Amino acid sequence: MKFKRIFGIGAKKILSKNCSVKGVVTGVGNSYIHVVKKPVRLYVNDSNTMYSHYIFFTYTVDNIPYKGKLYVDLNYRCPQKGETVEVFYDPENPADYAFYSFGPNPNPLGW
Repeated sequence: MKFKRIFGIGAKKILSKNCSVKGVVTGVGNSYIHVVKKPVRLYVNDSNTMYSHYIFFTYTVDNIPYKGKLYVDLNYRCPQKGETVEVFYDPENPADYAFYSFGPNPNPLGW
């Protein structure tokens, strides 16, 4: 499955099935990948630094709760804790999920 995740093949397959539910973001964390926007940084976490994020979320399919984690690239808007998101899932295996990216250009994210 990792191969499918890396290239987005699995996400495209899940999104094409068009089965979705509302999920809730339960947490947001910074990843180690960051980009410095200006030539000078005052300190490690100043406002001149952009971070990519991980979001943690929950969703329910047929009264069965599922948890997930998703990497959000720093070029996309990061959903905040408590925000509702649309989670696309595989009807054959609801633990597999995908998203459209959170920004102006929708791209497949997830499996």
